[in-house]
Amino acid sequence: MHSTLQSFCRRGIVMVCVTVVACVFGLEAAAQTPIVMKLGTVNPSDCPRNTAAYEFAKVLGEKSKGRIKVEVYINSQLARGEAATFEGVQMGTIDVAPVGSAPLGGMFEPLYLPLDLPFVWFSREQIWKVMDGPIGQELLKKMETRGVKGFGFGGGWGFRHMQSNKRPIFTPEDMKGQTVRVQESPIYIGMMKQLGANPVPMPWGEVYLAMKQGTVDAMESPTFSIVSGKYTEVTKYVSLTKHTYPPISWFMNPKKYQALPADLRQAVDEAFKAACAMDRKAEVEKEGADLLVIKKAGVQVNEVKDLQAFQDRMGPVYDLVEAKVGKEYMNRFMSAVKAAR
Repeated sequence: MHSTLQSFCRRGIVMVCVTVVACVFGLEAAAQTPIVMKLGTVNPSDCPRNTAAYEFAKVLGEKSKGRIKVEVYINSQLARGEAATFEGVQMGTIDVAPVGSAPLGGMFEPLYLPLDLPFVWFSREQIWKVMDGPIGQELLKKMETRGVKGFGFGGGWGFRHMQSNKRPIFTPEDMKGQTVRVQESPIYIGMMKQLGANPVPMPWGEVYLAMKQGTVDAMESPTFSIVSGKYTEVTKYVSLTKHTYPPISWFMNPKKYQALPADLRQAVDEAFKAACAMDRKAEVEKEGADLLVIKKAGVQVNEVKDLQAFQDRMGPVYDLVEAKVGKEYMNRFMSAVKAAR
């Protein structure tokens, strides 16, 4: 009886020890399992946005000492298009994403609309100064009411330029009578009408054939799209009109962010700074490389020296945006733009 009791006690002690050891190892394993974040972009291949996304993943992995792992999904793998990507961040199905100003202004927050005004930006330095200043911070803060946390502005989609098979563009008069494919946006339609062109809204997937067959004389896009879409094959002239530049905002799901301990939130903040800096650097380098590709393909490229002459015609388009955002905000935005020049 006594030996049986001793044996039972020994087995009990062993079981308790095993349980304790298992719990300790289980806690250590749980502590070592990294937090996984999903980052989604809509961009293919070597777009500057993807370069910045991978930089975010690398820096956050280093700053968190491996406690956070970022999985990068490019080319709309997590959601189809920018609007759906933004909604994914709102819902938490996507943790981190860069989103351009056009869908934000058109569908989620009207205060983003002025960022896409035609001929409002004259240089990247001007854009970044405004976006890093009070206007940019106000926009990011405003987006908290839309269910996301904004961290900063990287680069953008790049300056958009005119492509034509009819004639190069040097002055506003060169636009007159040209049939131009535009995005399905009142800002772009209004811009072309003010320049005397005939705007034709058309889905992106139909544009290459329209340019090839002559259904449209011209279109507009950044250099990245010209190269990646092989538009050098169906374009005679590229005129560097710099008519719009949609800045990119970087967002994160706020619940995911707030759930992190303070040291990991700081690591996320630092990773976003690194990503935005890389975004800008990669965009400048990519545009320079793409311009060389366009010229080597035999496309005639020309600078446009007097952009102010184009902007002077945009009054009705500016009035359209002001009606949506209010005179007070529009005045503050334009004052910041002028001061940054």
